[in-house]
Amino acid sequence: MDSSLVKRVPQLHLARIFLDGNTLYGAKVVNKTLGDPADVCGRLFDAAVNDFAAGQSTRAQSTLHGLSKWVSSGGTSIDALSILDENQKEAVIAIANGENDQRVYSNGRKGWELLATEFVSKELGLEARLYQSKGGTLSGIEHHSDMDYYSESGGATAIFSFS
Repeated sequence: MDSSLVKRVPQLHLARIFLDGNTLYGAKVVNKTLGDPADVCGRLFDAAVNDFAAGQSTRAQSTLHGLSKWVSSGGTSIDALSILDENQKEAVIAIANGENDQRVYSNGRKGWELLATEFVSKELGLEARLYQSKGGTLSGIEHHSDMDYYSESGGATAIFSFS
């Protein structure tokens, strides 16, 4: 690598993670050739956790990008779909296809939570996989908390706690 170029570039943004209070979020690999967040952002996670005040519990909020596509194309490989009734199935498929009607979401909320939990347990979420690799335990699914990427996740995010 040309060392003169490195000296001229003040920052090289390869990956990131945000810290707000005791909550980590937004782990992302900017240069995708480096790998997934679980492979690249571990040291960033460790550094952020070291910035916490002693005795504070760590928490992470993970995007679930890819959840909607997984639900739309999953069929019988998705266990949670088999326990939903027809109204719930219709609602979660509508959510997966980007429907943001409150009535539809109310009908599919429980099913969407089951699907999001299964998505995380199968380690299909890239950011979630980072938090799992660092000992995070899924403690809940938050609804309508990622509305900028509703079409990718139905607005859901996963909450992880660390002991």
